[in-house]
Amino acid sequence: MERQLRLITLMQKIVDLATLTGACVVALGPSIAVGSKGVFTPNDDLAKELFQASEVSGEKFWRMPLEESYWESMKSGVADMVNTGGRQGGAINAALFLKQFVDEKVKVDAR
Repeated sequence: MERQLRLITLMQKIVDLATLTGACVVALGPSIAVGSKGVFTPNDDLAKELFQASEVSGEKFWRMPLEESYWESMKSGVADMVNTGGRQGGAINAALFLKQFVDEKVKVDAR
């Protein structure tokens, strides 16, 4: 437990690398999406770091938009939200869904 707490205090960023292959293929087309990762972040500095890491690792990343207007299709009259939008913009809808669970007040302590 002590080791886990030490690791948590040393962490500066948490990055979730998820596979939304089908949704990214629809968004980017098969030539670009295959072998590429869609990057969704409202933070330009974090995006820059991820793209620098992708150059070192040889991974291909594409910055994807977090289009807030798409959130309208995920609102529900009987629940907090629905967990899916339509087929079009599916990767954006998935990113907006996940964004609901990230506390924007999280700060990076750059010691």
